[in-house]
Amino acid sequence: MDLWRSGYSALGNWMTEFAPGVPTETDWSQSVVGSWYVPPSQHGLELICLSLVFALGTTYYGLAAFGPGLNRKLLFNFAPTRKASLVERTLFAALVISLATTYIHKLIRGTTLFMLQPCHMSAILLVLVMSWPDKSSPIPHVLFNIYLHTYWGTIAALLFPDLRDHYLIGETFNFFAGEFFATSWSDGRLNRNTHSLAIEHIIILILPFYMVYSGRYLVLPASSKVAMFAFMLYGLYHSPLIHVVALKSTININYIFTPPPIGFLIELGVLYRPFLYFVAMANMFISRYVLMGTALFLLPRRRHAKAD
Repeated sequence: MDLWRSGYSALGNWMTEFAPGVPTETDWSQSVVGSWYVPPSQHGLELICLSLVFALGTTYYGLAAFGPGLNRKLLFNFAPTRKASLVERTLFAALVISLATTYIHKLIRGTTLFMLQPCHMSAILLVLVMSWPDKSSPIPHVLFNIYLHTYWGTIAALLFPDLRDHYLIGETFNFFAGEFFATSWSDGRLNRNTHSLAIEHIIILILPFYMVYSGRYLVLPASSKVAMFAFMLYGLYHSPLIHVVALKSTININYIFTPPPIGFLIELGVLYRPFLYFVAMANMFISRYVLMGTALFLLPRRRHAKAD
């Protein structure tokens, strides 16, 4: 027990030395600067243990999902028979413009590291998939299928938006379309005034459905191995990458330091992050099996009789 306490304490000392600029007190009025809401020792323990688990899990499930078998055969034998349509090119351009607008806003505010947020990385992932020059390569289709498991994050961003630090002209508009949504944080409560939709988030939410409809992108059969690979890779992106960057910069990237201003997450205290990882794993399956599975059943496919 004493050895455990000594090791745990040493982890905390190492964390505070690694990230000396992290404040002790949490400022709930903003979402940029992190704090030691979660004790430094727990940060160190999670960083080491989760990084190891996610690295091993990514390797294991990657080999299981894309090793010799049906998925590998589908990936290496798929080739689209048509060029991108005008609709696809228009959606692609809209996504690039929205993403560039987001980057400019963050550049002005000095928060470009927030481009590492999963939603922005999802947008970049779709840009990469759609602009990949050789669509017969398995790489863009593997990336696309990873996205089909992770797009629940876009829905979560629309349901629980955090606008505490949005003040530039067009910044909230780029995040929101339709009715204006305003949030404020005071006395530990989230006040929601109206509802809206996010431009960038709407695009990365609806675009995959058109990509499926177009027939130019391969959708692999639903598989627990692919779902777990997507989750492990998602986790590996968070720990160690985002976690280390957040610690060194003191920026609360994807709520590494403090939870979003949602009541029940605040009540979970220092356990909010393990809870969010569990929710993320469950949502990988819900995204692919329920949401995308239903869409695949209902969504018509374009005929391949002639090219655009």
